[in-house]
Amino acid sequence: MRLAFAALAAGVILAPALAHAQAQAQSQSQISCAQLPKAADFVNTKLKPGPNTDAAKRHLEAAQHATSDQQCVAELRKVDYYAKRSMAADRRAAAKAPAASQPQSPSTAQAQPQISCAQLPKAAAFVNTKLKPGPNTDAAKQHLAAAQNATSDQQCAAELGQVDYYAKRSLAADQHAARHVPCGDVLHPTRPGGVDYHGPPVPGCLPVRLW
Repeated sequence: MRLAFAALAAGVILAPALAHAQAQAQSQSQISCAQLPKAADFVNTKLKPGPNTDAAKRHLEAAQHATSDQQCVAELRKVDYYAKRSMAADRRAAAKAPAASQPQSPSTAQAQPQISCAQLPKAAAFVNTKLKPGPNTDAAKQHLAAAQNATSDQQCAAELGQVDYYAKRSLAADQHAARHVPCGDVLHPTRPGGVDYHGPPVPGCLPVRLW
């Protein structure tokens, strides 16, 4: 009786595991070299830049130059793996992006009551030392000069609202550019995040670990 119960329990425990293994094997068997053009189109047009996308492209190239169907399928499985990691990383990044990071419109910036001429020295220091060159930074500096030459507190506050708007646009553009910097990997150790990279930290490029 105990043996029968033990066998029944083992069947209940192992059945889901066996079903998962069979499903995984079936999904892997569905990958074939006939899917190579579709995989290439997906990797080259649907994935955003990043270390997982770089890895997917390397394995895609290896699949394209494979000398056997077995090698081609093995490389396509790795393409599938890194493509899924790339999309998962993009979803996590999108979920963490705060809605408040979007720059406000000029009219909204002008309507903010907390902006006053008392903030003029602080705004000047920020625009002149913290913003990188670019069209939005140029616009911020133009409105800063207008605020410094304003003939009323109302005009000064309105110009500072414009300074705030273009400064946020400048920062957002820098962050967007930083996300599109190719990150380092095992094959490109001198890029940001690579083991031989010695420049300033780049957001989104984590250090590469070889072990």
